[in-house]
Amino acid sequence: MNLELVCVNLGGEGEIEGAWNQQPPFATAASWRSTTILNRNKTIAELESEGHIFVICPNDRLSFDADSVDVVYTDSIAIDRVTHLGPSPQTSEIQRILKPGGVWIHDGQIRWRKP
Repeated sequence: MNLELVCVNLGGEGEIEGAWNQQPPFATAASWRSTTILNRNKTIAELESEGHIFVICPNDRLSFDADSVDVVYTDSIAIDRVTHLGPSPQTSEIQRILKPGGVWIHDGQIRWRKP
């Protein structure tokens, strides 16, 4: 039996060790750099070399199967918005990928638990 939790971090402030850290496709541009305090000015390749795991996909079409994730984190990021960079993480996608009983933690607090 696999007891390891599948955790996804949907951007915002910082990478989470051991989680799938999602970034939208623009993060693969040569000019992209992390803006977080801990990892400021690092590329995806540099962050991966430090052990962070990334999945690159649009915020509104996450590359995870339905009912496949135990925990979704969203910290310091707008939800259900569109900015000059494109759509932010979408509630419908978070709800789709969470397993039954899975939780969405937003800014350190449980925002939703999938029935």
